[in-house]
Amino acid sequence: LQPTWMLTKSRFDSLDGYIAAPHPNETNPDSSVEIDAYSSRKGLQLIHPTYDTNKSLRLAEDLRFVYAHLHNDGQLRLHRTSTPLVTYRHRSGQSQSSMTPRKLLLHLRAMALETMVLKSNPLWLRNEGMFVVWGAGRDGKDFVKALSPDVRSRIACFVDIDPKKIEHGHYFNKDLGLKIPIVHFSLLALDPKVKSQLFESWEKEISCQNKNEPLLGRITKGKHSPRIPGEKTTFANNDKSDRPKKKRKVLKSEDCGDLKVSLLPYLPVVVCVAMYRTDGVLEQNVRSIGRTEGKDLWHFS
Repeated sequence: LQPTWMLTKSRFDSLDGYIAAPHPNETNPDSSVEIDAYSSRKGLQLIHPTYDTNKSLRLAEDLRFVYAHLHNDGQLRLHRTSTPLVTYRHRSGQSQSSMTPRKLLLHLRAMALETMVLKSNPLWLRNEGMFVVWGAGRDGKDFVKALSPDVRSRIACFVDIDPKKIEHGHYFNKDLGLKIPIVHFSLLALDPKVKSQLFESWEKEISCQNKNEPLLGRITKGKHSPRIPGEKTTFANNDKSDRPKKKRKVLKSEDCGDLKVSLLPYLPVVVCVAMYRTDGVLEQNVRSIGRTEGKDLWHFS
């Protein structure tokens, strides 16, 4: 699949690696199948969802090209030339970025991770292929829904720091038939002492937490006005400030039902929380569980 910004068709033909997307006006329901068959003959691997149409195949061409390049062990060879290979052009109102759905980008990224890691890396096939998704928020749920059913069935649990999600206990999706446990990330730690320290520190924090302030390390959606040190929290109705705090139930590891808690420290992890938005708390938490990025831990956000 040739990105329009990359090289001309003639240059790709000379490398015997040009695969043209169908014309957008063509109505061929088997176009996706034909492209798969063509790429197999060329010894290439394309990353594209099965619901791709002739028009959508022309979207996100650069991302598809990069993933195909990576999946084929970097077969593309770059050469310096005395003349420009490509000239960038932009016409007002004709940018592909504005026409490319977020859902398509999500599915392309998820398929690439599936193909190159989840379905092929031996580290991710141990223990019946089970793995953990870090983050039970929007990004984590979207990632889970974008996975193929067979890979989705291998998810052991979500891990999070949000006491509300953990107290709820599970993520339910009736349409997909999902019931995935949600537990605290400390259960992933390899070192038992670190595991206890992480959980006790989190438990102490939520017991002292002001309900109007975000939990340390949690990304809040929308705008948040930080509280000024020393400033008292006020309410619309003054008697609310005197109300006793409701004691929140904390889910212990022994309350996790059928989840094999003892197996969690040895499972690989996909982190679906944006980095560099928690003043280093997320990064510190991820380091504490004893995984190696690029091997048994990958970021997807």
